[in-house]
Amino acid sequence: MRLVDKSLFAPIFEDLKGLRVGIVDGFGNVGDDLLYLATRRFCQEFGVDHFTVNALAEDTIPKCDKLLLFAGGNVGYPKCAAIRKKAFESGIPCWMLPQSVFKKEDLPFERLYFRDSVSRDIIGRGDIVPDLALGFDFPEVICEKSGDETFLRKTGETVFQYIPPPERKDPAFFCHTPRQYWEYAATLSSVKTDRLHFAICSLAMGVKTTLLPVYYHKNKTMYNEYLNDLGCFWSDSVYNINISPVS
Repeated sequence: MRLVDKSLFAPIFEDLKGLRVGIVDGFGNVGDDLLYLATRRFCQEFGVDHFTVNALAEDTIPKCDKLLLFAGGNVGYPKCAAIRKKAFESGIPCWMLPQSVFKKEDLPFERLYFRDSVSRDIIGRGDIVPDLALGFDFPEVICEKSGDETFLRKTGETVFQYIPPPERKDPAFFCHTPRQYWEYAATLSSVKTDRLHFAICSLAMGVKTTLLPVYYHKNKTMYNEYLNDLGCFWSDSVYNINISPVS
């Protein structure tokens, strides 16, 4: 099932029909891999001819009509910036798929897409299209559900540094493929997490889901602009889960 309608992604993929497109993946975790999978799935569904580019491993990026650069929340991270720089230097027109932004970066793209209004305003231009995972067609997973679990990042984006890392259960550390992500989420009765894409998987599996903050606006903005309307809850605390909508 999709959490939002496929037509919301037409502004990107309809305009690529009839073109040869190189998909450039970034560097991230299993949530990012879900976005890379969704990118290819949308290309298939919209009839876009595509192939994969490993930008940093290529001496010369193969010729094509457009480069689609990875979605996610990685504008401002040095290794991802290096991948984008290599793509720009190819001279092939580059489109940035929907991103969250926490600081400015030089983005000389032909088209810029952001998954939230705060990120678009930081850069000052571009269009808003939902996170690609929200339009991914998740398969139905039929299984028994049990367990009210809290999952917290072990990485630097967490705001829960006061909880020792061994006490933080991070699904991105033991789920290694997108399918493992959503199939694990499907086994649970309730999920509280600061992992955005685990929360999206949980919602898609019909699990009661509460999203928690990270150190920048990403999760709060995604909640306010999308996930609240999809039945997700919000809490600033792992101890007192507030199921009231955030204003």
